[in-house]
Amino acid sequence: MARVNSTNKEPNNNFNVANGTGANVRAGINNIFTALRTINSDSGDPSGLGNVVQFQPHINSTTNLLKICTAVDSNGVGTFTTIGNITQTNLGLVNAATPTMTGDVTMSSTGFLRVPLGTDAQQPGQSGQPAAAIGQLRYNSTQNRFEGYKNTGWGEIGGGAGATGGGTDQVFVETGQNVTEDYTLSAGKNAMTVSPTIANNKTITVPNNATLVIL
Repeated sequence: MARVNSTNKEPNNNFNVANGTGANVRAGINNIFTALRTINSDSGDPSGLGNVVQFQPHINSTTNLLKICTAVDSNGVGTFTTIGNITQTNLGLVNAATPTMTGDVTMSSTGFLRVPLGTDAQQPGQSGQPAAAIGQLRYNSTQNRFEGYKNTGWGEIGGGAGATGGGTDQVFVETGQNVTEDYTLSAGKNAMTVSPTIANNKTITVPNNATLVIL
């Protein structure tokens, strides 16, 4: 790692060797080439009018961050934008095709977040599709519903659990009319439904000490 020094350099531009002869000029040139070869890397961020200029990249070897200078004030203090961490895959940046985020995600948009949309056949866990995993969320275009995956399988999110009514009344609970997937009641929970039509070969499993009421 290396950064330019002020020996045998022009005032306010340490990337320009001062006039001289012999070994002094050669040392100055080698110092500049070494800094360029290592992307101007060293501990901390470069500063000083002779050492930093707008659009100059560098590596902070203390934090392993690759940065680029976006502005320099009259005192030679630079403003830097971080590009990424050189010790991490893809510089620690999200891959647009198959992103995996290891930290919390905060979105400041006031617009929308579009979740994956697909048919029953495209649902994770189906033939030829990715494996289903707890926490997955999607919109099922066959069923016209939001759905999520938990330990008992896929289930609808919203539209069937909350009570609704006119004005401030919260008296009606609407349920679907067709059972098209196998379903197991959650342990320690009871359930009720109204005259469902159960598709062929589909099973509703009621665990011990649980109650299913069909009206």
